[in-house]
Amino acid sequence: MKTHKRKELKSAEILVFVILLVCHVFPLQANLTAVRNLDNGSGLQDPKVSCIMKDSKGFVWFGTLNTIQRFDGVQFKCFYFPEQVEKVFVIKEIENSDFLIGTNKGLWKYEAKSEILLRIFPEINFPVRSLCYINGKVYVGTSNGIYIIDKEQKLEHLRITDEISAYNQIIGAYATAKDIWFLSPEGIIAYTLSTGGIRVYGKDVKFTSKLSCVVGNDKLLYIGTVTHGVVIFDMLSGEYSSFLPSVGNNHVSALSLRDGILCCGTLGSGVFFISLPEQQIIHSISAMPNDNDEYLTSDMISCLLLDNMNVLWIGSTSYMGVDYLQFRNKPFYPYRFGNQELRNKVFNSLYFVDGIKLLGTPNGFYYICASKSQIEYFPSSLEKNSFGSTSAFIKYNDDILIGTRGGGAYKLDRHTLQLSKFTETNLDVNSFAIDNQGYLWITTLNGLYCYNKNLKIEKVYTNLNSTLVDDKVNYLYIDTKERCWVATDKGLQFLNTKEGIFSDESLPAELHELPPVTYMTEDRQGNFLFCFNKNRVFICDSTFNHLRYVCTPEDAGYLGYSIREVLQDKANNYWLVGSRGVVKGDSALNHFTLFSSTEGLPEPYSNDGQLCGDTIWLATAKGIVFADIHSVPQSAPTVISDFLVNGVSVLAEYGEQIEKRGVIALPEDQNTLDITFATLTYDVPDLMIYEYQLEGYDKEWKILRGINSIKFSNLSPGEYTFKVRKQMDENSMQSFQIRIRSSLSAWLWLGFALGGVLIAGVIYTIEKKRRGKKTIQVKPLHNEEEKYRFNKKISDEEAQVLISKLKNYMEKERAFLNPELKLAHVADAVGTSTQTLSQIFNVNLKTRYYDFVNEYRIDEFKRLVSSNEKDRYTLKALAGLCGFSSYTTFFRAFKETTGITPNEYMQQVEPTGR
Repeated sequence: MKTHKRKELKSAEILVFVILLVCHVFPLQANLTAVRNLDNGSGLQDPKVSCIMKDSKGFVWFGTLNTIQRFDGVQFKCFYFPEQVEKVFVIKEIENSDFLIGTNKGLWKYEAKSEILLRIFPEINFPVRSLCYINGKVYVGTSNGIYIIDKEQKLEHLRITDEISAYNQIIGAYATAKDIWFLSPEGIIAYTLSTGGIRVYGKDVKFTSKLSCVVGNDKLLYIGTVTHGVVIFDMLSGEYSSFLPSVGNNHVSALSLRDGILCCGTLGSGVFFISLPEQQIIHSISAMPNDNDEYLTSDMISCLLLDNMNVLWIGSTSYMGVDYLQFRNKPFYPYRFGNQELRNKVFNSLYFVDGIKLLGTPNGFYYICASKSQIEYFPSSLEKNSFGSTSAFIKYNDDILIGTRGGGAYKLDRHTLQLSKFTETNLDVNSFAIDNQGYLWITTLNGLYCYNKNLKIEKVYTNLNSTLVDDKVNYLYIDTKERCWVATDKGLQFLNTKEGIFSDESLPAELHELPPVTYMTEDRQGNFLFCFNKNRVFICDSTFNHLRYVCTPEDAGYLGYSIREVLQDKANNYWLVGSRGVVKGDSALNHFTLFSSTEGLPEPYSNDGQLCGDTIWLATAKGIVFADIHSVPQSAPTVISDFLVNGVSVLAEYGEQIEKRGVIALPEDQNTLDITFATLTYDVPDLMIYEYQLEGYDKEWKILRGINSIKFSNLSPGEYTFKVRKQMDENSMQSFQIRIRSSLSAWLWLGFALGGVLIAGVIYTIEKKRRGKKTIQVKPLHNEEEKYRFNKKISDEEAQVLISKLKNYMEKERAFLNPELKLAHVADAVGTSTQTLSQIFNVNLKTRYYDFVNEYRIDEFKRLVSSNEKDRYTLKALAGLCGFSSYTTFFRAFKETTGITPNEYMQQVEPTGR
């Protein structure tokens, strides 16, 4: 997957976005992400995409020259037409997850249960450009008029005119509650659903351009033209009302409409975004980088889809695959001020007070005053202010104090913006605190320092001159009872400021056993919360009762990050700021929601945070970001995109049970499971974090980062429940039960039967001996032979013939390059049944079908590596070229077969020709 860079919007565009934001007419907002591309290297088998559709489950489907392909955000699944089809124009979902597909050679049906494509209604043997499915009826727009298929599968043909006319060439359609509005190159045809009546509206005299595509809402149609951009048609009056603003060369080839945003694809000028309430272009993307450094792989747009997740999918007429970007309202937005570029800068700390923003960096800090449109940067320099990273800020009297790592503390005069140093030594400052008498306390790596109101040093506490347990003082907190907490690397202590004595005698044992506390706070309910360099928060009340971890040990395993700070908003929700994002906890700290990269946070997430009213601000390693505290992460269902049993996909067979969270029953010998899944938000796959658990096998939730499949080998007979979701997103949960049946009872009955046979045999033998006849010895069957002993007997000669055909099919036709190659496909190719072929693999070849095919794929990978192909493709792309459906499957198969990883192998091989 390729990623295109982006920068901030230019000022004029920002102004438009702000106006629209205020007016609540632009729900997508200015939070654009990088344009990403899917091509051959990403698994897209045919990269010339002509139509895009999103189904009811959330999968995205692409129609190409001779395939339809399903994408789950990570992997593709490709379905081929049994005969040559040169172009797929439209895909329409009907009942039972089946699809109708319009192509240049007529109408097809995809059956979800069998996963095959069937030609239907062969009399429709010309291009099908539009499909509408209403109340069980299908309305088919073709180059030869309109066809209607009723519930009884009867076909009716309607021609707009009896003459040869472009009005009979239907190229698009839009359905309302009463009418279907069909589009031809020369005008609009309205078909009334209740009466079957037809009304024809020719082109307006204002333009002569041919029409190309159509979308609409309840009242208006938006029609793309070949030379005049987009024209509006009023469905009530039957008149063309106006033109929208010019879009590049005005050759509109594709349209998509959602929530007042019209996306216009052109042949030659890229994509334009029009806000319909204002009828203004608010953004555009083409093959040339724009001001945001966004760009497409091609300006020749063939199809568009702005889906329900506000992800924009863009197909091109060239063999460039699909571009897509998340053009939507993510909770977190990057902060910038004026023309000052703040993105992709490292920020360690932030502090907002009295309309002033202080932003700390590794080499200085920013001072921003929005009311004065003022921004100043104070760098660390050897000549003037020699300090390293800015670690802390605090308002003291009317000045701002700045703590640094290795440079001590500085004072900034808010009126003159003069910076001066007030500590005598170059301390490593961790934090500031002000007590009730107005004394300033500074925690450092060299002890605890106290300054008076004139910033003159009063006291210094170290482990040499006091009872301070350690000089590495991380934090000082003064609670509502005026107790002074001191957190060091060797534990918590109270400080008696009058006597200068540190003590931990009044603390319970649980607080003595905590790891080094790096931050603590007191919430509105009087509870204390302690953070440390682990992935949990410890909480207790003011009397040191009800002590507990905020996250249970099971939760801790899947939170997977260090919590650095805890904030509490007006609704008493908690915000846990950490190294992997920010987690919002409810007022009882029982339920949590994760905000991470998929919600607009840049990696590696948050170093510091602050709540200002209804906004949370975060300092990250890639800029300052902010979000409304009422925002919620984008949620989508987690779907099972493939389910393999002993290496063979059975999703088509068990898909319905999985969707209904039913029970999948498997025999004891079918106990190796590969489960592939995806949460259909279409975020960057490498940043997606999943949690899964196989109840009955796993004791707790487990984490997968950037991986969307899991394998369970040799499961014992029993009951299991598989659960998976996007991390900490309960709404995305998918689960189903798996029952591995024990064959013990069958073996018992078989034992009784064999015992009876044995007894009978003994009696018979004795009787034979008594009569002087020889006994007949029976050889025990091999385990695999026992498994197939009731099958039709296969002779060695027959087996060798099938094995020869099998190897010929793999080696000469290179069938293993097809990632969707199934056992049934191979059986058809060699002229036998799947049962017989399975017997050949297990009895004669002593291997599984899955392993047999993967050996060829691994050999192909080795060949490509040895022939310099590794310099042209990524490792993931090489895996796809060898026929592997996913990089995870390739990696696992290669490691199991060779004992080393693909990267290790590539380092060992010196390609030929060098």
